[in-house]
Amino acid sequence: MEVKVVFRPPDLPPTLNGKKGLLRLHWTKREKIKQKFMWLIKMKKIPKLPGKVTLVMYNYATHLMDWDNLAGRLKIVGDAMVGLGLLEDDSPELIIDFDMKQEKVHKLKDVRIEFIFTKL
Repeated sequence: MEVKVVFRPPDLPPTLNGKKGLLRLHWTKREKIKQKFMWLIKMKKIPKLPGKVTLVMYNYATHLMDWDNLAGRLKIVGDAMVGLGLLEDDSPELIIDFDMKQEKVHKLKDVRIEFIFTKL
């Protein structure tokens, strides 16, 4: 089973860097962002993915990011999915493969981030 979770502006998960990046936020603000993404994910009616999964994250943006900054986008989404019980955990024992891809787009209407979870 494959589950695709797509976010578009203004509801993109935060990166690590920048003024609103995860590295600079107080934990209470990070928690509010996580709660927001829990509601966004809940509205998408995603099925539970018990056990092991693989994950591919596709970033479509007007500029390419450093890989470490891009990887930070998983933090809030992974925590929200675990908080909702859609994933048992976001540990390497259960997300056994994680890959990131990114593509530069030229139009704002094409900006999005996709998380593709595949149940094993």
